[in-house]
This record gives sequence, C-alpha cells and structure tokens, in this order.
Amino acid sequence: MAVNRTERLLDLIAYLLNAHEPVSWQEIKNHFPQDYAQGVEESNQRKFERDKAELILLGIPIDYHSGTEFKKEGYIIEKDKLFLPEIEFTPQEASLLMLAADAVLEEDSFPYGDQLESALHKIISVNQPVHLPAPPPDLRISYSDSAGSRPRSVWVRRLQDAMDRRKRVTIRYFAFSTGATTERDVDVYGLIFRQGSWTMVGYDHLRKSIRNFVLSRIEDLQLNPRRPGTPDYEIPHDFSLNEFRNQQPWELRMHEPIAVTVRVSSHRQQELSTQLKAAERKDEETFCMRVTWKEGLLRWVLEKKLDVLVLDPPEIRDEIRSRLQSLI
Repeated sequence: MAVNRTERLLDLIAYLLNAHEPVSWQEIKNHFPQDYAQGVEESNQRKFERDKAELILLGIPIDYHSGTEFKKEGYIIEKDKLFLPEIEFTPQEASLLMLAADAVLEEDSFPYGDQLESALHKIISVNQPVHLPAPPPDLRISYSDSAGSRPRSVWVRRLQDAMDRRKRVTIRYFAFSTGATTERDVDVYGLIFRQGSWTMVGYDHLRKSIRNFVLSRIEDLQLNPRRPGTPDYEIPHDFSLNEFRNQQPWELRMHEPIAVTVRVSSHRQQELSTQLKAAERKDEETFCMRVTWKEGLLRWVLEKKLDVLVLDPPEIRDEIRSRLQSLI
C-alpha cells in the first residue's frame, strides 16, 4: 500500500541520506515500488519529480550526478550541503545585525525579506540568554531601493529559485560593450549585491565561459520549464564566488579580455594599491591591466580625473577624451 505524501517524502530523505553513493532511478523504484513503480512509467517519473522539487524548495539539497569513471550516476543528498556549522555572535555583532536587518525589512522591494526575517528571529533566539546592547546612538543604517529597481527584485527571486534547483535560465540581455541585445542560456552559479547593484555570475553557453550579468540590463528571464525537479547542471567544485565578489569593476567578465596600459600618479598609488593588485607594473607609474568590462574601466578612470590616464589602446583613450569633451 502506498503511504501518504508526507511520509513518502520523509522516507525519501532518509533513503538518500543513508546512501553512500548516488542512487539510480531504477534503485529508487525498487525501494519504493508502491509509489514509483505502479502503472505508467511517465506518470511515476512525474510523481518523483514533483516530490524532489518540493524537497529542494524545502532546502534539501538533492543533487544528480551524471556519472563519471569514478562516480556512479544517480541521486544523492550531499551531507556537507545539508548541515551548517553552528554560528555564534557576540552581543555587539548581534545588535548590529538586528539593526541592519530592521532597516532592510522596512523595504518591501528587498527580495529576501522572508529569509532575512527568519534569520533575525534565529539571532534573537540564540542570544536570548545574553542581554543585547542597544546600537550606538550615532549609528543609522538605511536601505533604499528606487521604484525603477523593483523588476530587479523579481529577477533575484527567480535566479535564486533557478540556483536552488540548478535550472538553466534563458535571458534577454543588453550589453553595453556591444550595444546589442542577445538571448543567452546561463547556468546560475551565484548572485552578488555590491554598491547598490545585483550581479549574476554564471556559465554563459553562448560565450562558452563564466560571465557576469548586471541584473538591471536583463530585459526578460525565463527558467527552463522541462523536468522542474531535475537539475540541468552542477556548479563546479572549484568555483568560488569570493573570487568574483572582490573583483574590480573592469574585471567583471562582460567581454573578451583587453590589455590596457594606464599611468597612475605616484601620490595615488598607495591609496589605489588594492585596486591595482592584479595589474602588472611596467615602471614607476605605468601599469598593464587585463580588462573584461570596458565600461567599468572608463568609469574608474573618469572618477580619478588626471591621476589615472589611459595610454593604450588608442580607442579607449579616444573614448575617454570624447566623454570629457561632452561635459564641457
């Protein structure tokens, strides 16, 4: 006799957690004959896909391995993804986190409001035995999100869903580097919020490489609707979002690399040392930079006024000159 759905889901979690290697679809059917091996095969697969999709939405990381020489094909729950280490905050840290969370929760457009509120309750419960000090009276934290940015909140929610379920997305994207709008199929690897902007990092099937996509330039976004409970891809084990989180604006992977030579005034080099860390020093004031987002470099150079000058290539130097003339 088939069990009720809640019991079946719990049994499925226990079965996959106890597996020492990926479990094939045939093995799942053999273990749950009354649930996934009755009647039409296509109906059984759809039933399993619905169950798996619900578990993934509940935060159970069910992964599918396509199979290699060293790893069997099938489904498995990676235990290191399921359990998190305990996190402890000092009273001062908890107080500041609560202050920041309260500021963000005041904005309806923030896409992770429910998750942030849940995290805030956990912070409070963990620190109940300790008196949380009030934040400094001269400290204020605010989060602002203009009405025009609300579509980005929708994109963030969809991309988070895509990333949780490892579903490929199709986007219509406007690129400043070419001035063209193209359709891209992207495997979402991560999301970064920095300096007021959301950026998606993922594998671009059109360019055959990992690229950055600024969410404000996405004109349309759709998740792959086929087999919603089955992942379309796996994030490489050697991928680290930290590498992208600390990128300089010109290092965002928007186009093929361009070698750019700049002159940086000596009195600004210590201040800009972090930003020039990846640049190759040619002489006392000359640096060669690998640029994968020209627009980011242009903005940076213009902000530095005459302390940073582009020497090569000529087309970038000419574009900076043109922008400066338009301001006169």
